[in-house]
Amino acid sequence: MKHSTTLFLAVLVLAACSNTETPFADKFTNLDPNWIVTAEEAYEWASVKNDNLPTLTGSPEWLNYMAFLEEELTGYGVVDVMKNRWSFKRWDTSDDPTDWSLQSDGAAVRVANYGAYSGSTGPDGVTAELIYYDHDNPPDSIAGKIVVIPTRPHPEPPYDDDYLINYTFNDYEYATDADTYPAPFEVVKPEFSFTFDIWWQLAQRLERIPQEGDAAGAVIVYDMAYERTKGIYSFPVPSLYDSPTLVLAREDGAKVIADAKAGKTGTLRLEATLQPSEAYQLIAYLPGKDYGTPDDEQIVLVNHTDGPSITQDNGALGLLAIVKYFSHIPQEHRPRTLVIYLDCRHYMPGMEIAHGDATWLNRFPEAKDKIVGLIQAEHLGEMDYREVDGKVEPTGLAEQSYLWSRNNPLLIDAAIAAVQKYGWSRAQVAVPERPGKNGGLQQVWWGVGALGTRDTGTEGEPLRRCNVWHCLDVPGFGLGGFLGHYWSSDADISRWNKELFRSQATTMTELTGVLMTADLDLIEPL
Repeated sequence: MKHSTTLFLAVLVLAACSNTETPFADKFTNLDPNWIVTAEEAYEWASVKNDNLPTLTGSPEWLNYMAFLEEELTGYGVVDVMKNRWSFKRWDTSDDPTDWSLQSDGAAVRVANYGAYSGSTGPDGVTAELIYYDHDNPPDSIAGKIVVIPTRPHPEPPYDDDYLINYTFNDYEYATDADTYPAPFEVVKPEFSFTFDIWWQLAQRLERIPQEGDAAGAVIVYDMAYERTKGIYSFPVPSLYDSPTLVLAREDGAKVIADAKAGKTGTLRLEATLQPSEAYQLIAYLPGKDYGTPDDEQIVLVNHTDGPSITQDNGALGLLAIVKYFSHIPQEHRPRTLVIYLDCRHYMPGMEIAHGDATWLNRFPEAKDKIVGLIQAEHLGEMDYREVDGKVEPTGLAEQSYLWSRNNPLLIDAAIAAVQKYGWSRAQVAVPERPGKNGGLQQVWWGVGALGTRDTGTEGEPLRRCNVWHCLDVPGFGLGGFLGHYWSSDADISRWNKELFRSQATTMTELTGVLMTADLDLIEPL
């Protein structure tokens, strides 16, 4: 670690040199413990989220959560709060079986959850022939029937790049508690940890089958015990479609699969409403010394605010911890402005891509001109779980999580040093733009702040491929836990760890300080 320490000290020197005239120079990357969020304070914040689950855009619960965030941010001195609003159709149903049920061949079946945005049957439900969907030999037609769809099993090696990147443990720059991780680029069994297994099953996008096949309804059967299937939310979130869908666990789905193969009849009920609603992104500023002038430079703190569980998404609370800390430094001593950008599209119908035109930086592209850095944070305080004998059990470990860095040695070593300093358990420092320590690919940077590839351009001009956030090639760091049990609305505050949250939020606070003070020429991504 001698090399890493030397480079990190270089960042500290850069920060000190750029702020020699201020008494707060050492507070940016040598954090004052009296200003850091406490575990108890974090628990109080998380309790607000917990009291409003699921927190879905436009819902009363989401509005409560947003009001809390705005009040707290304002209390820490943010200014010029703006709500970038637009209207959409909000689909809603009960979060317990009051409004959904299933009968198969006349027998009631326990239902784990509903398929989001899948339409409505009305109070009488829909009765139709059950038909089994064999992925290797699909039926000629499912139109007008209730299609029963099991998830696909994990593939056999050799794995393609998509599977290796998204469903296995990847290479990295540095990891804490590395001896607790499985072998890289291999299937992780759910009895060890079901993090990758849940994501593999969710990501199959099985709702497309009834949607495209004009089915009267659908039953998706996950290869998971009821305890980890209960409350599981559809992801990636589909656009609105009209084939009411229910979700079953392995033990309940076995009978329905058998009935479907025998051509039995089922009755599926999913009562839901669809009503006009309003979404908004919240943008606010903790002003730096040059705020409101042409010389202002800004660091964006970004994440979304909608999700079904305690950590999907609590990233806004991590950003709140950052703002709390830097609010203790007077504006005239803050070298750069912090821009808080709270998105709301991750769990809306069709996700971000369906609401791209309405987003803040598309409506106000001039806001990009002052942005010189990026901090993203999501899924803080997660613990790891496994399935053993049909039960969900804690592994006793933190959920694996990622600290992404842009590809610059000063940024990378600052990230490693901060992870070591604040005790972030089972963290992987990853730089997706280059091979890892063993020469393998590193986990892709995902989330609202992710570096993505998209087509850009204006009418009459050629499109270009853009591999950075909103086409801004700026220094930045990101945080993301891998979720595991947290896809479910049943994952409440009892499955959340306040001390882990604190270590992660404090790490990101220090890295925000790096971006606020470093010489931009020296931390430019390579």
